[in-house]
Amino acid sequence: MKSNRREFFKYGLTAIAAIPAIKVGSAFGAYKCPSVTKIDDAKVVKKLIDPTGKTAKRLKFVMNAPDAKDHKKYKAGNLCGNCKFYKVKKEAQDHAPCSMAGNKYVPACGWCKSYKIDKKKM
Repeated sequence: MKSNRREFFKYGLTAIAAIPAIKVGSAFGAYKCPSVTKIDDAKVVKKLIDPTGKTAKRLKFVMNAPDAKDHKKYKAGNLCGNCKFYKVKKEAQDHAPCSMAGNKYVPACGWCKSYKIDKKKM
């Protein structure tokens, strides 16, 4: 009976210890932003930032934050969704207006060089 109990605790503790590693792995994995074609809200589509437009280029904006990994200001976990300029109260389908992008809708998983962490969202 002791060996079963010991094995139970050994495997249980191993599983618990692996949980943070799984979360970290998924955070830095190949996450892709939801496709723009899946947006049903016409207001969001109409006001969506053009990733090839002047504003996006000025801000070094990318639709999927990990695509900015070569930018010196980018750090893993920096997303529009946790930026102080992202207006969560007006969010629709994982997109919200951004005051730095002229109140154009940006995806929550985007990033730009004006990113500022919003400690209230963390």
